Amino acid sequence: MKRDMTRITILEQKLSQLQEKRNAAGLICRELEDARIDQLSAMFNRIFASALEPTDVLEVSGDRVQFTRPQPGYNYNKQVLDLYFRSADWRDTTATQIETSFYSTTDNSEFELRRMILLGKVGQIVLDQSQDILQQFNTIKSDTQAEISKARTMEWDVEREMTNIKKSIQSLEQENLLSQLETEGIEFEEADPYRLPTLDITATRCIRRVKSIRVTDRTASGKSADIQIKTIDQIYDMDTQSYVDKEAEHVFRKVRMSNIDSFIKHNSTRVLAYWLAHSIWGGGYAPFSTGQGVGGRTGAETRGL
Repeated sequence: MKRDMTRITILEQKLSQLQEKRNAAGLICRELEDARIDQLSAMFNRIFASALEPTDVLEVSGDRVQFTRPQPGYNYNKQVLDLYFRSADWRDTTATQIETSFYSTTDNSEFELRRMILLGKVGQIVLDQSQDILQQFNTIKSDTQAEISKARTMEWDVEREMTNIKKSIQSLEQENLLSQLETEGIEFEEADPYRLPTLDITATRCIRRVKSIRVTDRTASGKSADIQIKTIDQIYDMDTQSYVDKEAEHVFRKVRMSNIDSFIKHNSTRVLAYWLAHSIWGGGYAPFSTGQGVGGRTGAETRGL
């Protein structure tokens, strides 16, 4: 157990280091992408300068430039026109056409009439200079693509390595859970007993509000096991005339290990949280005694049902 925890600690430390490495790679990638956007923004502002009013703002993304301007009565710029740079094929990164997108309205306000002027001017520029605009756009994209792709690949490689380490940690934690299950046992903690987990004993029987569980023996094939569990049941107290929580102990024979494994895996987060909260990783805690079953019984009987 301690050896596995040491391995988990080492893996978690490596994961932390990789997280820093991924953050650094991601930062480089974002900086390169922002630099590309700055170049595209400068190009579009230069090309469409004659069509813009002083307060107009161009917002540029990877394949789109959005024309916005302040609108009376609003505290944000209104989107008035979009230009999209499309390629002939989704696998091709070279833009071959410019598509426009804008809304229509019957509003004859000064804002909308002035917007129509912008649409006309931009449309004329696109008609006259579309090939030159596409060439400049593609040049900026291609000149920056290699560095950005390299940074993205580095970031993705680190993320893949992190994913593999997380899987290894989860596997070790699951092994630790199963090891703990067959020694001291494991315990769940919930403020509301009704939120405690449910264990399927057979296809037609389940035990609710399981507080703790321990495997006491396995069959020769390892496919079934005898288990000892504690539950929190609600019993009606005649003195107080109300329901009270009461801990009950049960023993079951030859429960399928697939049911037990599924139960542990499904509730592993709660188990780990409990262990961390109570420092159980280091051992020394046993929610069960290690005697012969419940009250000395070794049969398939239950007590407190």
